[in-house]
Amino acid sequence: MRGGVPVSSPALPGLLRYTAGFLFVLSLLLPAPASAKESGLPLGNLVAKPSVVVAGVFDSNVFRTQLSPEADFGLEIKPTFALVYPGDNFRWELETWYRFFTYFNLGENNHDLLRSLTDFGLSTSFDVGRKDKVGFFFGPSFSNQRSSRGGEVGSADGTDLAYQSELAVPVGARLRPTKAFLIDIDGSWTWTRAYFPTTVFDTDPLVLGNSHDVSGAFSLDWRFFPRSHFLLEGSGGHVFQGEISDATVQHAPALPADYFRVWAGLKGDVTSKLSLMGLVGYGNIFYGEDNKDENLTGLDGLLGRAEIALRPVATQRLAFGFKRDFYFRYYANRITDTQAYVKYKGLVGGRLAILSDFSYIYRDLRADASDARANTRTEHQFGAGVGVEIMAQEWFHVTARYGFSAVNPSSTNEGEYIDNRVNLGIILGFR
Repeated sequence: MRGGVPVSSPALPGLLRYTAGFLFVLSLLLPAPASAKESGLPLGNLVAKPSVVVAGVFDSNVFRTQLSPEADFGLEIKPTFALVYPGDNFRWELETWYRFFTYFNLGENNHDLLRSLTDFGLSTSFDVGRKDKVGFFFGPSFSNQRSSRGGEVGSADGTDLAYQSELAVPVGARLRPTKAFLIDIDGSWTWTRAYFPTTVFDTDPLVLGNSHDVSGAFSLDWRFFPRSHFLLEGSGGHVFQGEISDATVQHAPALPADYFRVWAGLKGDVTSKLSLMGLVGYGNIFYGEDNKDENLTGLDGLLGRAEIALRPVATQRLAFGFKRDFYFRYYANRITDTQAYVKYKGLVGGRLAILSDFSYIYRDLRADASDARANTRTEHQFGAGVGVEIMAQEWFHVTARYGFSAVNPSSTNEGEYIDNRVNLGIILGFR
């Protein structure tokens, strides 16, 4: 045994034994990092971070429906395993997770449809030249998760839910010509596939959306005072849609689009207890000459990000913020969110973390006029939550959280709901 990891063991299955051997050899081939202050289990020159979350959930409206909401208790188990090479100038991470979730079907209700057996994710990242004048980043990831959006397909009461697969491949370069300037040049391809399976492992599901987003971005961070920064950001891309199973079942397919955003503003610490951030932006979306009504033009293209953060003491932070931006989903050509929020995070005695938040979102959804579900509407969404986390040990945390959310569309009652959720759990391992 070396470094606490057995090179071989007859008790391990073949695949697990070879995997453990590969990781052990890899940990020896990598040079010792200059700084290895990373929580976890040492594995040669790597750090392993195994963890598992076990949580009980009470949900007052499991289907997120307006009429006849159904409540239930549920169980979530989410194991995660991560490997980290914690170098100062080169950092590598590998993470994989799986989530099992089920409701107990209390009363006469049947919530088997909401059981999650295929929620999982895998990601890795390479951060090279973190302290050099030129650095590079590459971080592909893949996930398959239950969609948070309800009432997607089929039943009249809106109790069918979709899954979403996402493959993201970001790549970027960081330039540091001087200590005062940081320049990022990034590109990415993101493939998103929303689908509705009729069985757990459905090889031919109903595909609701299938989009590709190819984009590039540029950002400049100029530190003109020790704690003051000027920010300039620009991005643009093209979203195009792949094949879907049947547009008449759910919606008219989203239109291909070209888009851009430009941001400029300031951030910094006014004092040790007060920091400010404010960016003004403008964006536009182009759908072609035949779809001018779908474009984001004029005053609708104004974007913004702002935040005021107060730190009465070093372990307390209270933030007031504002965001306005647009994004794309398969059920609408474009969505614009205007959000105001309040967030608090505090640490008491070094072991008790307290978190709370409140947000209001005004959401504008625009879809093609031929959309069978008429997904051109506005929504008012409210959300609030409060939670505590007790860090009994570095590897043992206890959590409790209450959350409230509500959606009240102003044009139709589609998607309207009120939901209360309580989550009690434990976290074993390292994060």
